[in-house]
Amino acid sequence: MPYDDPKPDDPHLLVGVSLPGDEVATREMAEAFADEFAQMGFDRQRLLRLFGDPFYRGAHAARELLGDAEITRIVVESLRAYGGRACAVLDADDDEPEAPGARRGRRSLRVL
Repeated sequence: MPYDDPKPDDPHLLVGVSLPGDEVATREMAEAFADEFAQMGFDRQRLLRLFGDPFYRGAHAARELLGDAEITRIVVESLRAYGGRACAVLDADDDEPEAPGARRGRRSLRVL
C-alpha cells in the first residue's frame, strides 16, 4: 500500500461518474435506499426526511423524479417488510475503566 501522494497517471484514483438511468432504475434505487435504512431502524418520518434532504443526492434525486406520492408508497412498503426492528452497536469509551471480569472492549449488538 503506498504511503505517498498518488502519481498523476495512477489508474486507481477514485473518479465519480454518472450512469444513464430511467424511471425504472430510479425506482429500484429508491427501493434499495428505503429497504436499507428501514433495516437500520429508520421510521417513516425519518425515511421521508432522508429522501427530502439534498445531502443524500441519490435519494433526493429519486424523490425529484418520482414525486412525493411514489416515494411515500416505497417507504411504506419497505417499512412493512423491514420496519419495527432497529440495531444499536454499543462500544465502551477508551477512557472508561474495565469492570473486573469484563471482556475486553465490551462490544455488543442490541436489537431493539
